[in-house]
Amino acid sequence: MMLAMSAFATAPVLISGRRPGWIYKPSWDLPLLIGSAILVPLPFLVAWVVQTAGWMKPEQAIDLINITVAALVGGPHLFSTITYTILDGNFRGRYPWYSKLAILLPIGVVYLGVKQYTLLITFFFTWASLHVLHQIIYLTDCYRTRSGLREPAWSRAVDYGLILTGLYPIGLYKLSLRQFRVGGVLLPYPEWVTHLHLPIVAGVVFGLFLLAWIAKTVLEFRERRASIPKTLLIGITTVVSFCLPLGSNLDVLFQGYNTWHSFQYLFLLWLINRLRAQRGEIHSGFVQTLVRRDSMTLYYLCFLGATGVLVILTLVVRAVTSLAADQSYFVVVLSALLMHYYFDHFLFSHPKFIE
Repeated sequence: MMLAMSAFATAPVLISGRRPGWIYKPSWDLPLLIGSAILVPLPFLVAWVVQTAGWMKPEQAIDLINITVAALVGGPHLFSTITYTILDGNFRGRYPWYSKLAILLPIGVVYLGVKQYTLLITFFFTWASLHVLHQIIYLTDCYRTRSGLREPAWSRAVDYGLILTGLYPIGLYKLSLRQFRVGGVLLPYPEWVTHLHLPIVAGVVFGLFLLAWIAKTVLEFRERRASIPKTLLIGITTVVSFCLPLGSNLDVLFQGYNTWHSFQYLFLLWLINRLRAQRGEIHSGFVQTLVRRDSMTLYYLCFLGATGVLVILTLVVRAVTSLAADQSYFVVVLSALLMHYYFDHFLFSHPKFIE
């Protein structure tokens, strides 16, 4: 992780060499935002190796993956959100109520974590899946902005529809079989929902969007107006989303998606902050110190340290309360994570940040 950041995040404060149609340039976008999908199977492969070799039991392997992903990329990506929100006086001044209402999320997490843990995990996983896909939608919007091409509303709807539906045909089928566990919790699938045949409905909707997207993409390439990075990103996302739930260990498999998502986000936020610094939009001395260097190392280490504080807080909660290990972990982590989701819905609605 550190080597990747040192290798690819060495641009000067002045962001130079940007290519039209790309968020930054092919040599940056392809390995860090698009091709980093190669990280998705990594957690599954690690868990498979340690179990096959007899080094760990399945539960221990899951804990290893959860802790490793959270420590190396999940936590740092979560805390990097504060660089354009809580630490930004302009953001707090322009959106005071939006900023203040975020405090309701950790209050709700603590209550649900103690009183309704299954409901909390179900809510978290639902929001998490939508959040991951919303980031992909944001990246496609950024590519549209960078390409300068105007797409009709129906074209955008096809792209969005395909991105949002690929995860659910097989995912809902596994959920209906009661095979979906997250954080030690079996996600509920009420009996009355079974009669709605949601997996079939999701499959049909996904199939229609896929056919429409393929036809639209062929037409765009024939007319020489297709965005190569946007097409690659949507295509890879579709394959990942559809195939990911095929495995048996869904908890670990979705950590693979989280790894890709978090890796993308770290570099995306780094670039956004460099662009903000270039435009003179950063007034926090702390954030300026992090982003005005020729290396991403300090930026990453800072948020890695914040992740360590979160781990210590989790241990404290575990020690002084009667909550189980999983509950202690999720009560602490989700208090920060859901605020990250909340603020990112603002970011993901503003592709102008990447102009």
